[in-house]
Parts: sequence; structure tokens; C-alpha cells
Amino acid sequence: MRHAGSLVSASLAAIGFVLLGPGASTGCGSSRTSGFDDGTMDGGGLLDEAGNPTFGDAGGGPKAGCKGLQCQQKDCGAGLTTTLSGTAYAPNGTLALYNVIVYVPNAPLDPIPNGATCDKCGAQVSGSPVVTTLSDATGKFSLKNVPVGKNIPLVFQVGKWRRQITVPNVVECMETKLTDPQMTRLPKNQGEGSIPKIAITTGGCDPLGCILPKIGVEASEYGFAGDTDAKRVHLYTGSANASPPVPSPNNAPPAQALWSDAAKMKAYDILLLNCECDTHLETKPAPALAAMETYANNGGRVFGSHYHYAWAQFGSAAFQSTADWQGDGMAGGSGAPYKINTTFPKGAALADWLTAQGVTPHGEMPLNSPMDDVGKVTAMKTTGWVTDSTATSTKYLSFNTPVAAAPADQCGKVVHGDMHISASGGVIDDTFPAGCSKTLSAQEKALAFLFFDLSSCIQPDGQPPMPPPVK
Repeated sequence: MRHAGSLVSASLAAIGFVLLGPGASTGCGSSRTSGFDDGTMDGGGLLDEAGNPTFGDAGGGPKAGCKGLQCQQKDCGAGLTTTLSGTAYAPNGTLALYNVIVYVPNAPLDPIPNGATCDKCGAQVSGSPVVTTLSDATGKFSLKNVPVGKNIPLVFQVGKWRRQITVPNVVECMETKLTDPQMTRLPKNQGEGSIPKIAITTGGCDPLGCILPKIGVEASEYGFAGDTDAKRVHLYTGSANASPPVPSPNNAPPAQALWSDAAKMKAYDILLLNCECDTHLETKPAPALAAMETYANNGGRVFGSHYHYAWAQFGSAAFQSTADWQGDGMAGGSGAPYKINTTFPKGAALADWLTAQGVTPHGEMPLNSPMDDVGKVTAMKTTGWVTDSTATSTKYLSFNTPVAAAPADQCGKVVHGDMHISASGGVIDDTFPAGCSKTLSAQEKALAFLFFDLSSCIQPDGQPPMPPPVK
């Protein structure tokens, strides 16, 4: 006769799961098998402040006052625990991601609001999580003390990217491996979950916005301002200065109409600003510079390439103070090899993550068309992610906003890449997104890492990311 545990393993393997560990028992301390329930039951354990399982008595009995899926947690004893593991991916299902929140909710998820908001780490998830964890620098996660039973909900979240799936069966005191990337990825479209509201301003020298189709955001999600709020990505036409000129994508409205209006920008979670081949200060007068800073200060996220250093160099004293913004190739860097700053937790994770992606040698970054517009960054205000070989010219940097605020009061983030990030990656014109190339270069992989970091909750870069607390 075939063992019951073998039947379970074979059944789950057929849908992309592998079970590891000792043979499963059939009891769970509760007869409930799925779903949310606000009613109090006697059942399995909770986590203490250190993340360790706690249970009601020395014999492993139920903890009084448990609710919903808390009552399906099981005290395995003997150093065992019920575990879900796998790899978190970008929407394309191929790019493993660092710092993805993975959790089991104990209540329905709240809708995620559109537009710039102050997303503080530790408070950005809903659904009263039962257990939480983060994916590591290889994208792998291991979620312990998971509720046992059928149809267990599981959420993957980075900032306003969020997708909930259902795990058909979690067997107690064993490891259930989720091996299908299509299950453990972020959403490709709104039908699968939440996607941030993103504005792309075009430019003639760098199709930075092509990162979105490359990471897997489907073509159905691209539109234009005033088109429809059903589209998650809107295009605006920036300056070109290219030869031949890059056409406006389907006559998208001008970028200046966006970045001259803080209220209009506030409708978007993220701005992607493609290099315009020059600073084009004629489209960035003082009111626009002030509006961009207001947007960032209120929780907006900004990613600019090359000449978009203009927002800092010609902006307020606070923005100017973030780095030695010299502009137009004046920083005089020494060149390759370009070094990743591994002295802070996320920088070390970037180096490890790129190695896991096949980008070598460890701690170095291959760059396309690097520029020399930024010298050193300002300590305690700005994080330099990648520099030239002598750390005198900065290639990737980020700073939280408002710049002068205490870390606990900062809400937004600005990222600058002093290079043409996607120079061979296609163009953003009438063919977008079809005109973008399909694969990510080594440099674009680093861009993807920084893009999802930009999407995540705001915290000081000197601190390691921590999973949200259970509730």
C-alpha cells in the first residue's frame, strides 16, 4: 500500500510544490482548513518579539485567544516547524528579487491608495499578518511557523507592488517548497494584484522606461495622461535633442505639464525620467524645480538618468547639498572598474544579488556610457551605491526626502543614475512597449534592483531591512 505522505507529496509536486521533512501527521489542533475568521478559537501558536513560536503550555497545547489562521499554527517540537519556502520574482517570473515581503495574512487586504504617500517600513502591509519574512540577496525566502491546512493565503509585496496567491495545502511540521516562479512573482497586470502608478517622461538619449516591459509589466498597462486611470503607466513627452529625433509616443502630453504641477505629480507613485540629451532648463524653471521637490518630500519616488541631475544641481539648497553636483562631465572620475559600495546592508545585498544573477566579479558593476557629472555624495544625507575605481565620481546614488528631515520623518526618495542606463535597449516612441529590447543587460539588472528598492518602504540605508511585525 502506498503511504499517505507519498500521495500528498506526489500531488503537490504535480502543481509545483515539493515537500521536505519527516512524515506528516494528520492532526492540527484545529479542524479549520482555510480562509479568514475573526472568531477566537483555541489553536496553534503565535510569534514573540524575536520571531520565535510561542504556544499556550509546555505540552504544546493551543494558545488561548488565537484568531483565524493563528489557530492553525502548530507546535511541532523537536526543533521542527511548518515552513513555506521558494524564490520571489519580478513580474516576468525570471528575475529573482531581494527584500520582497512574504507573509500570511489573517484578514482581507486593504486597497492600496494611488499616488505619493508616506510609506513607513513596518506599517506598510495590511491583513493582520500571522507570519512574515523577507527574501534574501538571492531572492529566496523561508517563512516559518506557517498555519497548517488547505488554501492558505500568501502575499508577496514590495511597496505598492502586491500579489496574493493561495497555497493549496500546507502540511504541518514539514517544508513546502513553492517551485513554480509563476506563483511566487509580483503581478504583471492589475488583474493579478496591485501595481504602482508610474509616469514615464521620454527623452532622446536613454529609454529608461523600457525597464518596465523588461521586468514583466504587460502591454495592457501602458497609456497616457487623461487616457484612463485603468492604465498603471502613463507616458509624457520630454525633450529629445536626438538625431534623428525620437517621435512623441502617440502625441503624449509634454513632460513640462507634469513636473510643473506638484498636484499632478502626486497622483503617481513613481516618476521615471529618461535622459533628454541635455539639461533643458527651459522646461525646468524655478516653479518646476520646486514642484519636483515638493512631490518627493510628500512621498514621491523619482528615478532620473544622466542629465536629470538638473533637478538637484539647479534645485533648492537642500537638493544641492546631497552631493557634489558638478554637471556636464566635470567630475573627472578615474573610470573602471566601477565599484559597488558594500559598506551598508543594501549595497552588500546588491553585490551579492548581481553575483547571483551571473554578473561578475563580485562587487563590481559593468556600466554603459558612464558620465562624470557627480563627485562624492554627502555623508548622512545621500547613499552612493556605485562609484569609479577611486570613489571620486558617483554613478548611482539615492537620497531620502525631505533632505533636512529626521530619518523618522522622511517619506520620499530620489535615485540618480549618471549614465545612459539603457542606451541599447530600444526607444520609447509610438511602438512602446514593443520597441524595447526583451532582455536585461547586466547594468539594467542593477537598475531593476534600484528600481524595486525605490518602490519599497522608506528607511535609513544604514539599517538592514526588517520584516513587518506580526499582528
